[in-house]
Amino acid sequence: MRTPMATALLLVATLAAGASQSQFAGMWQTRISRVTQKSAITLNIVQEEHKFGGTVVLGNPDGSEIALPILNAKARGNVIEFETVLKADIFYWSLTVKKTGSRRGLLHGSCREMLIDESVVKHH
Repeated sequence: MRTPMATALLLVATLAAGASQSQFAGMWQTRISRVTQKSAITLNIVQEEHKFGGTVVLGNPDGSEIALPILNAKARGNVIEFETVLKADIFYWSLTVKKTGSRRGLLHGSCREMLIDESVVKHH
């Protein structure tokens, strides 16, 4: 009798823990570059309590990468907005999840005259 009850409690606890995780948390990646065999941009979004953080990893044509910390993240509905800083330049980003629970999204970034619009897929 105790085993089914313990199993049920464990299942409820597991579902509750998963439900508290944001739809944004995880690794989001753009398409794979034919040159470097890596994603051009990888978002690693983490959530601790009600705050978001993580990194944006930018792939260079030579295969090297630059990891920038996510700053000032704010989530509303299916959109999370945040910033990164590279030298003196501030990049403004938004990730829009296509629909709740989806593993597909659109990443938009801007810095000065540069605009980035890329489809992304969630891997974790």
